[in-house]
Amino acid sequence: QILNHPEISAVMGDQDRDLLSYMTNLEVEEKCRPKYRCRLMFFFGNKPYFQNKGIIKEYHLSIAGYRASRCTPVQWFWDYERGAAGRRHDTTSLNFFNWLCDPSCPGSDRIAEVIIEDLWPNPLQYYPRQEGSRRE
Repeated sequence: QILNHPEISAVMGDQDRDLLSYMTNLEVEEKCRPKYRCRLMFFFGNKPYFQNKGIIKEYHLSIAGYRASRCTPVQWFWDYERGAAGRRHDTTSLNFFNWLCDPSCPGSDRIAEVIIEDLWPNPLQYYPRQEGSRRE
């Protein structure tokens, strides 16, 4: 559960939570050749923000860390884009919505690193435990 990761939840706002309520799937694909590259694929159902059914973000890993290399251009709904200045987050701050839609968002490499190295390989630790579900 992406919302339960402490580093990601620290940059979440109401709009981020709303956007993630439309997310249907997340996939991470790692490629080692020609150089180490990761592709994060976010899939969404019908949402009020943009037309894309999916957004793909690609990162290269080097000694310096993750570096964004490509991102699917966001196809905003006309009425959302027209009122975007009042509805979108401050684009100078790091939050999930900005990270997903803006490849040059400051600090975005850290969110990619958290998803690729912690959330994707260890998702179960971020699902809330329900009382009474443990075996005794």
